[in-house]
Amino acid sequence: MIFVTALIGLLSAIAMPTVFRSRMAANETSAYGAIRALHTAQLTYAITCGYGNYASAFPNLGNPNGDGYLAPDLTSGPTPLKSGYSYVLQPGPNGLTAFTDCNGAATTSDYYVSATPVDFGKSGRRAFASNQGQTIWQDRTGVAPVEPFVAAGTIMIMESF
Repeated sequence: MIFVTALIGLLSAIAMPTVFRSRMAANETSAYGAIRALHTAQLTYAITCGYGNYASAFPNLGNPNGDGYLAPDLTSGPTPLKSGYSYVLQPGPNGLTAFTDCNGAATTSDYYVSATPVDFGKSGRRAFASNQGQTIWQDRTGVAPVEPFVAAGTIMIMESF
């Protein structure tokens, strides 16, 4: 009985780091997927409601009555938290506040989005950032890359569409 309990404890101690690494990888994949979904939402928004411009904040991509451009877990506030990551959507450095959209909200000519781990090393190790160019950049230090994006050191392209 004592041997079985000790063996279970030993196996649990060996398995826990793997479980934590798997959770971090899942959180990072979720953050990456959320940025990809944001690009699709921004494009749809620009075509249908933004008169060729982009939403300047997450809530502008949502609809409290149902079908929004992006899921409610990302549009419920200006800096949503999801799967251990904090998200920011704002006008890009060259973005001009443009016209209002079909709902009366401000639009912008470009945008910058970032996803950073809430607890570096526990919820994730990589931070992600992108803009209307739809290339997703990552930084392995947990700090979101800033514009203009340049591959250097720990900053690299994750994916380009």
